[in-house]
Amino acid sequence: MHTPTKIMASAVIASALLLPTAASAEQVVDKTIVTLGESLGAKDKAWVLSRLNAPEGITPIIATSADEEKYLGKNIPQSQKGGNMYSSAKIELTEKGDGLSVSTENITWVTKDMYLNALVTAGVKDADITITSPYKVTGTSALTGIMKAYDQTSAETGIKLSDERKDLAQQELSVTSDVGKTVGTDKVADLMNEIKAEIANQKPETKVEIENLIVQVIQNNNIQLSDAQMDRLTNLFNQMEQANINWGQIESGLKNAGQDIHAFATSEETKGFFAKLFDGLSDFFSSIAGVFK
Repeated sequence: MHTPTKIMASAVIASALLLPTAASAEQVVDKTIVTLGESLGAKDKAWVLSRLNAPEGITPIIATSADEEKYLGKNIPQSQKGGNMYSSAKIELTEKGDGLSVSTENITWVTKDMYLNALVTAGVKDADITITSPYKVTGTSALTGIMKAYDQTSAETGIKLSDERKDLAQQELSVTSDVGKTVGTDKVADLMNEIKAEIANQKPETKVEIENLIVQVIQNNNIQLSDAQMDRLTNLFNQMEQANINWGQIESGLKNAGQDIHAFATSEETKGFFAKLFDGLSDFFSSIAGVFK
């Protein structure tokens, strides 16, 4: 005959087995991961989850200020960290070779292309990432959450980001922000991508060769940078080279990076032959597509 004490103990154990633990929580549902900033209240959390169209039953990964210090650390100015953690993200893992895409809402400092460059450098690929916040914020907590999400779900997803690559991603974000003050946040990502493309093409082997390559790209774009900014760019790309980064993969890992092609071709700065050529090709392919509608 069971005593009351034994019955109660058995009930407690059974209940404990039914409760989700950190290990058993469904952090990946339908190849989707969701991160939330820790400063979100209940109402804001509900808004974000609805906005992200989060899968039912998913357990969001919470990005904390301690996480931000861990993943962004000394490389991001304190003024850009904001103090509050509101920006959140949805990561949808896609098929191999699909590339990386990012869309943002209410993010004021980290641009879409800054996210793309930092994440690809960190080793993130083949994912569609949506970032949002109920308020206008810098966006660093979303980046923090994404990094944490890949770490915390690596056993389930099989995707492991190395500490070296994550540190390089932090440095790249910092250098991009610094150079962006001179060339403009709308152009700095294109500049960084052009340097990467030239490194993939020219394959420099020494720091001096990397520096000369960067000088060539800077001069071709009629950009004036300070000696300190040039040093930061050279040191960053030299460290990336030392880490044996596959530049071809870095370049191909970017999807929807930079300006939209049509917007670029029809902008005031690029009106002329290439814009007309693009429009002609667009009309041509549109007419072909119309036949098959």
